Amino acid sequence: MVESTLSPNFRFLTRFVELTETQLLAQEEKGYIPIYLEYLDPSQFESLVKLVTSKFTKLRLTEHIQNLVFLIVKKNEEIGNRHNVYWQNYYDDLTSKEVASFLLAYKSSNHKQLFQLVAKPITGSVAVKDPRIARWMCETIYEKIENKDFPLGVFGEKIIFDLFGEGWNSTTEISIERLKKTAGLKPRKPTVRVKKLYVELCLYIQQYLNEHKIIPVPEGKFLTDRQANFFFDILETMGYLDRLRIESDPKDYIYAMFKNNIKGLSY
Repeated sequence: MVESTLSPNFRFLTRFVELTETQLLAQEEKGYIPIYLEYLDPSQFESLVKLVTSKFTKLRLTEHIQNLVFLIVKKNEEIGNRHNVYWQNYYDDLTSKEVASFLLAYKSSNHKQLFQLVAKPITGSVAVKDPRIARWMCETIYEKIENKDFPLGVFGEKIIFDLFGEGWNSTTEISIERLKKTAGLKPRKPTVRVKKLYVELCLYIQQYLNEHKIIPVPEGKFLTDRQANFFFDILETMGYLDRLRIESDPKDYIYAMFKNNIKGLSY
């Protein structure tokens, strides 16, 4: 969470923020606006301000610094919730799949077969080899989950529906069919949806850059190298990208991301 202030010139931002003349005059008299950011931490915000300040001081365009920082954080607050929801859904699916697979393995086991409970910490693996103790431990876990006696803050809320369906608020037992279905989930990382959010953010910033002829895009093109590098720096500063984890040049990564995800987006 970030609590700070910015001093954007809203007369440069009429395309992005609708204010009456009275509101503009009042804002100009005040000289700043408070900002409260949920989707950037203080170090990221500080790094973002330093990045934009450095870039636009070199370009001798310091009058645009506060405006751009304002637009970037404003748009990031809009997409931040969707970004988190996409990833949380993915991790919740993983949790449901893993828990269901564990419960299914226990319920499907044959009492005549060897049964152990194995844990694998980083230092190696340990096992409860006595089948009576191992089954008792698994049964305890199973009963806790079946009775819905587990922390949703740890397991996530989605597992309730995955294991119990619409009857989650009843005393319904977990069915083997439901376990098989949930264990068979194939969670997919939300990479495409997340990259579309990144492009959405970049296009939003690009509007301002083009409108004020700051490293503008020539006619017939959708991006320039300078803009692509700037967009990568912004996304990296906010923790979305990392140049050490990509194989291409940063600007080429942005070009490819635009090409693959720009469809359906426009400003």
